[in-house]
This record gives sequence, C-alpha cells and structure tokens, in this order.
Amino acid sequence: MPFLETEPGVMLHWAELGTGRPVVFVHGWSMSSCVFDRQADSLAATHRVIRYDLRGHGRSRCAAAGHAIEDHARDLEALLDRLDLRGAALVAWSMGSQVALEASPAIQDRLSALVLLSATPRFTAGEDWPHGLPTASVRALAARLEHRPERTLQRFFDGMFVPGEIGAPERAGIARRVLTDAPPVSPLAARAGLEALLVSDQRIRLREVRVPTLLLHGELDPICLLAASAFVEARIPGARRRTLPGTGHAPHLSRPSVVNEELAGFLAELP
Repeated sequence: MPFLETEPGVMLHWAELGTGRPVVFVHGWSMSSCVFDRQADSLAATHRVIRYDLRGHGRSRCAAAGHAIEDHARDLEALLDRLDLRGAALVAWSMGSQVALEASPAIQDRLSALVLLSATPRFTAGEDWPHGLPTASVRALAARLEHRPERTLQRFFDGMFVPGEIGAPERAGIARRVLTDAPPVSPLAARAGLEALLVSDQRIRLREVRVPTLLLHGELDPICLLAASAFVEARIPGARRRTLPGTGHAPHLSRPSVVNEELAGFLAELP
C-alpha cells in the first residue's frame, strides 16, 4: 500500500482505483478513507478515484504534534503535487471540508470542481456565527474521549444518523466497517482534532473558491448544521446546494446510492 511522506514523521496512506478524471476524497474527524468505499466503487468505472487517510487517522501516521486544519491542508496540497494531479475534482466531508477550504488558495490550479458534503466553514458557534455547535458541547466530547475513547467514538458515530434514517442491522454493519475493521484514529489525532475544530474558521476562504461547487447536506444534520451550507452557497459564486431529505451527517453512508447519483451527475457536467 502506498505511503507519501509530507513532512518528517508524517506518512499519509493513499490508494487509487480506476482511470480518468481524478476524484480525490477527504474524510472527516476520527474516521478514515474507508467511509467512501461505496463512492469509490461507483466512480472507479469512469474516474481515477484517490482516497487518503488524514494524518493520525486510518493507516496514516504522524509522529507528534501538528493536527491543526492548516496541517491537514498542507498534506492535501502535498498529495496533489506529488501525484501531479490536474483537473481533479475534490470531494470533502465534514472536517475534510474545512481542510479543503483551507487548502483552496494553494490547490485551485489543480482542481476542476469541488464537492462539499455535510460542510461547515466553522464548526463551533460564536458571536457572529450562530450556525455551529456550542463550544461547551465540543469540550464535553473531548472530555468523554479522554476517559472512554472507544465508547465516545461509537456514540459520535451513532449521533451522525437521525431517527428512521437507517435500520439498526445496517448501521451496525457500517459501524463494523468504518470503526471496527478500519485502523482506529490515534488518541493524539482525535484529541488534537477537536481542539482544532474549536478554533478553526474558514469563512474567509469561501471567496477564494473559483471552481464549480456542489454542496450536499443532510436535511437533519445535527453536527454540521444545514444553515452552515446555506451560508457557504451564498458566498461561493455559482455554488449549488442539494438538501438530502431524512438524512443526518453521513448521507454517503446511509444513502450511498443517492449521493453516488448526485456525484456522477455533477461530474458528468464538467468540461
């Protein structure tokens, strides 16, 4: 399995399927690239699909500190540069969307399109930002993670879905695939990732996006609020948004066929 060293002590695991226009997937906090298995399998017939694990997540390694959104953004830039990707479509989910936005000034010339899935430019609420989670909620999550990491990550996973979105047996199967069978996030990366989400703000980056942009967002997302993607839509020129009924924070897991259809349709329109 290929690895890419982006800086001393940081080794990113990446994999690819298929040929054609590159499509690069960026996952979210505490997960790994396996959350996009269904999307990769669907698109690989017509595209070169590239997935990687954020530093400290999945099979990627990080020796010490350096888990800010800016660090992840530099890794993404390095990946695109080393693979010499041109005309790539970037698909980013949750915290991965903040990584993509932070990297946007440096990677614009390599992109043909951007898809932000369950996205927000700022995770926590503030005086001028009502579309985030309370800081106290994130700090409480960090405290639970410190004392009961496995149980906390399982609860976070369960909380991505809303009542009636997915049956218990199917949700258990997805949990096995993305939590149990996949290598776990490192404790350092998980804790530091929450600290990064407490302070990171990519609103200023929205005006720098210059490629066709699609926003896909669960109608009932309890983690990255629907109003956040409305804010993004209004500030990226030409962006369009699709609200996915009856879904929470991970529609690509609960409704893979719906998300795959949206992605395929959007990519087919690109020149």
